[in-house]
Amino acid sequence: MEPWIRDSLFALGGIYSSLGKNGYTYSGTRPGSEWHGHGYFPKTLTMLVDGRPTKVQLLKHRWKNSISGVTVHSRPPDDPVLLRFCSLIVFVRVWAWVSSPLGFHNRRELYEELESGCGSDRTVQRWTARAQQDGMRIQQAIRLSIIEKSEPRPVESLFEGGLSPPHMLTRKRWKTTSKPEILYRGYAMLLASTPKLASHASYLLAEARRRWPSTKTPFGI
Repeated sequence: MEPWIRDSLFALGGIYSSLGKNGYTYSGTRPGSEWHGHGYFPKTLTMLVDGRPTKVQLLKHRWKNSISGVTVHSRPPDDPVLLRFCSLIVFVRVWAWVSSPLGFHNRRELYEELESGCGSDRTVQRWTARAQQDGMRIQQAIRLSIIEKSEPRPVESLFEGGLSPPHMLTRKRWKTTSKPEILYRGYAMLLASTPKLASHASYLLAEARRRWPSTKTPFGI
């Protein structure tokens, strides 16, 4: 599994243009005929390169409506709203918690470098709480992205061993209906399918993001 989850989209190539010295541009898609290019919107985003966090200076194409004067910018699929970390980093940090058989404080990060500089414990707890609230929708979006890649074979054939969550999740009585095992199964589904589909986790997350109902809300956090 690990080779398929070590790199963010910018490292895999295809949607960003390099400016050198960890600078990249994202052109995006023009929103409509009444929109025109209006410079670029800058953001510093931490992404993964071979499992190591790397800060990237990202320039996202800005657009201006010629009628209303309103401006918007194109958002890459791995650029969460209001966060400084890419979707893959958020995903693997939340996964370390929901997959831990020993609980949050004894969890083991997928990569040691994520333990500092990629969100505090409180930050990861907030990410996970938000993700749990949308656990079923996240699971469905991931499932649809996998189905598209796996056809014509049944998606169930990718998970013949099952996707049982750790006992730590199932033994506790949760106060809300947003149980972590729902989120666990969605995340586990993506991780189990990446090597079998020979598709990087970043690509599957981007496909799941494309199926999310709103680009203004974060996916998976």
